[in-house]
Amino acid sequence: MLRTLAFVATLTAFAACSNANGGGSDRDDARWSWLAADGGTYWYVPTANLLAYGWSTDDPQNPQPIDDQTVWHIERYENGYFFGSVVAEFQGYPAQCQYLIGSVTPEGRVYITFNGLQAVPSGTPSLTTGVGAMVKVDGNWTFNMQMASGSSSVQVTHWAFMVQCSADEPCWSELPSVGQSLPSLLSECDTN
Repeated sequence: MLRTLAFVATLTAFAACSNANGGGSDRDDARWSWLAADGGTYWYVPTANLLAYGWSTDDPQNPQPIDDQTVWHIERYENGYFFGSVVAEFQGYPAQCQYLIGSVTPEGRVYITFNGLQAVPSGTPSLTTGVGAMVKVDGNWTFNMQMASGSSSVQVTHWAFMVQCSADEPCWSELPSVGQSLPSLLSECDTN
């Protein structure tokens, strides 16, 4: 019995020491605070995940493939919630300007509501939600997301590994599918 208690005490001390030394805990909501550190993080859809499907609600059995380049700028993080600007560029449609309000659990489960910034005609709300998880791909964190959006007449569904982009990477100067820089695409929806 004493050996068992000593073993448990040793494990508890080891776990406490690991967390105190920056190992972090998957139960700590501060583990995702880096999403908004130093001006925030930028995210985009890589070439491999551009494919989405859109369809008319009058003809849901005839979905059409479309490219969907979406860019996020996560600007703020508070206690497991994050906020920021979004631009979605669906092939053949004008840029969609949105603002995201999301949550990420300490374990990395994600839920996001994308709120349109453009006025929509009465009776045709555009609702966009996303669910997913923080997933490491090639050693880097990604948002593995499934999203659905649309109005009473048009729907779009899409999944992607949203990948982080910084100013020293090719994605910053030319995003897949849209042929423009990340800052340029975001500026299409500048509200300043």
